[in-house]
Amino acid sequence: MGEDTTTVDVMNESSPHAPKRAPSWWRFSKLGLALAFFAAAAYFFHEQVWTTTSLEGTVTSPLITIRSPIDGVVTTNTTNIGAPVHQHEALFVIEAHQLDTRLRVELEAKLVAAQQQTLVIDRKIAELSTLRNQLQARNQVHREATLLRLDALIAETMAQLNRAKAVVERTQQELSRATTLSGKGIIAQANLDDAVLAGQQARFEVERLAASLKRLAVERTAAKNGVLLGEGYSDAPYSQQRSDELAARLIEANAERENFKQTQQELASRLGEEQWREDQIRTYAVNAPINGMVWNLHIAADGVVARNTPLADVVDCNSGFVEATVSESRYDDVQLGEEVQVKLLGNSRKIPGTIHTVRGQSSVVNRESLAAWLTPHRYTEAMTVSVAMDPAALQQVSKGVCQIGRSAKVYFDKKSDGGVGAHRLASMISLVSSAYAAIVPPVK
Repeated sequence: MGEDTTTVDVMNESSPHAPKRAPSWWRFSKLGLALAFFAAAAYFFHEQVWTTTSLEGTVTSPLITIRSPIDGVVTTNTTNIGAPVHQHEALFVIEAHQLDTRLRVELEAKLVAAQQQTLVIDRKIAELSTLRNQLQARNQVHREATLLRLDALIAETMAQLNRAKAVVERTQQELSRATTLSGKGIIAQANLDDAVLAGQQARFEVERLAASLKRLAVERTAAKNGVLLGEGYSDAPYSQQRSDELAARLIEANAERENFKQTQQELASRLGEEQWREDQIRTYAVNAPINGMVWNLHIAADGVVARNTPLADVVDCNSGFVEATVSESRYDDVQLGEEVQVKLLGNSRKIPGTIHTVRGQSSVVNRESLAAWLTPHRYTEAMTVSVAMDPAALQQVSKGVCQIGRSAKVYFDKKSDGGVGAHRLASMISLVSSAYAAIVPPVK
């Protein structure tokens, strides 16, 4: 047996055939596979090691909720979900079915009351004016009669005064004759004294009548001016006093009438404004507040709505921003205002952006006000970074299509990578070495 084994070995060693080698296409295939792997590793190295990116991200934008301004029924709905809208475009028409008309009814009642009070004041003014005219007419008659009476008294007094003057003249003649006769001793001294006394009485009567004539002239002048002088009169006749009282009451009534007129005009103006307001809100057109897209509809046509009921949500697609999750270990490396790059899933173009908020993992945020929000699939500790994108660049990438809800990735500045890139680089080198060893076996 030993000899046979030795003989076989010697024959194998001295065999004239060359050793078999693998075909050329197989070697090229392995080489191509290795190059492809290295290219993929280089891309992965650039994207995941050299460049720090977010874990997950999505494009979102604040929702603007359109609410019903009144209670009513939606009679017209001109939009649907996903439809583009323009600012001030009418989206809904709401007809009020339970319009509050209490203020209008109250104003109408007040206006009617003011009109009735104005009519009452007008009748009162007319009655007072009629009574005052009657009193003025009676006062005029009384004044004319008084003037006639005083004229008659003046004439009577004037006649008496002329008579008295004649008596004075006669007594003067008798006194002169009595003085002559008494000097001759024809008549007694007593007769001379009687003549002297008669002359004095005649002069006194002339003076009395002259004073009476002056008094009557003064009374006539006063009566002509509406003032009565004499026994039983203090100022003006009763008709004149009543006329003056009615004149004062007429002034008050006219002032009250003007006040009611102003109140009536004010109430009419307020009533007109209230009627215009009711006409405006009886059918209310709800317009779009911005240029954007209808994101949600909360009510359909012929639906009954109450005041402040949500009708629809509108989103501005050109003002979107990215909500992205980043490992919370980089919290101190991320700075507000830092410039970053954003890539939308399925698009290779990068959009410039700026970090405007950073929130830790435990931050409580009301996400219902956003059109889209992250649903994290990784359970690692992650913070949320909000990135505002350049609207012009976003519009160029979107080409008019709303990008809200689209997945995105945020690329941070290389300067802020720090030791994270070095750690990833070491891990990547180890991974690539293991994979290469598995694909290309070592040469023996």
